[in-house]
Amino acid sequence: MLDVVVQGMTVGVALAAPIGPINVEIVRRGLRGGFLSGWLVGLGAVSADTIYCALVVGGLAPLADSAALRAPLYLAGAVVLGYLGIVGLRGALAGGPVTAAPPPARRSYATGFLMAAASPMGIVYWLSIGAALVASAVERSGRDAAPVLVVGVFAGIVCWVTVLAGLAQGGRRWVSERLLRTLTALGAGVLLLFAAWFLLDGLRAAAAL
Repeated sequence: MLDVVVQGMTVGVALAAPIGPINVEIVRRGLRGGFLSGWLVGLGAVSADTIYCALVVGGLAPLADSAALRAPLYLAGAVVLGYLGIVGLRGALAGGPVTAAPPPARRSYATGFLMAAASPMGIVYWLSIGAALVASAVERSGRDAAPVLVVGVFAGIVCWVTVLAGLAQGGRRWVSERLLRTLTALGAGVLLLFAAWFLLDGLRAAAAL
């Protein structure tokens, strides 16, 4: 079963590593509030991705491919990312210091969970590449390998999130207040671009109903 764990970790890292709104938010919060603030956002995202992986393992992927479900997910993702982008821009443009005490743990975790749960990119991944990799593991090692694969996926994403939040924490020492403000504004702008993309796709999905 060790090969299944390794495959699951590979799937997790492959999902988590590409630059997207969740990684942007982990870095942004890590720079502003430290390691724990960014890491908890990532942990929330890990929880949502693990649920999606478990649904694929359970054979429920076709339900998530429904246009009636995709439309509200896209629109919810647009709302979440739009809110985070606006908050980030307001913080960057405000006169006070950009660095701040980390928000409550529950809020950071909930932010990451909502971002991942409503992310069309994550959903598409699990419906395509993720589903194929799960099927491959089950075919090679049997149905008992499915829970092991889920554990591997969870471990892989946690490893990536821990490294990314740690890098953001370390970067605080070398980033000036002015540069941090600029990076915060750029990160917020990226979140707003993703929000606009999700909004357009959500409207298209709703129009197709």
